[in-house]
Amino acid sequence: MDIHRKTIALSIGLGLIGLLAGCNTASEITVKGAVTFEGTPVETGEILFIPADGTGPVSAGPISNGEFSFIATPGEKKVEITANRVGDKPAPDGLPNYIPYIPAKYNTQTTLTKTVENKAENVYTFDLKK
Repeated sequence: MDIHRKTIALSIGLGLIGLLAGCNTASEITVKGAVTFEGTPVETGEILFIPADGTGPVSAGPISNGEFSFIATPGEKKVEITANRVGDKPAPDGLPNYIPYIPAKYNTQTTLTKTVENKAENVYTFDLKK
């Protein structure tokens, strides 16, 4: 399984865990918005909202054409954003070689945080730079 498929599977898994762990729909909030990298919409990627205090469910969703929308619980969140591009050369298994291009400061070493407020909808814009 290539890295892009693993990332998508992880995001879906985390999202499902978040939904199962937080079945109280009264505290689920729609989070949506836009993600650009160097001024261009992120074509496809993943975004995670992780509780800053380490407790509670992780919420996640896909980024498509620079936009995202999913359900999260209220509170302070660390935000991780990932996206890949197809490399010029195929992977060793002959499949497309997906190469991450979003800097670590936005994912594995994220500096992004947002507060999900207890209201029907929260809208965010992430303008990522190298």
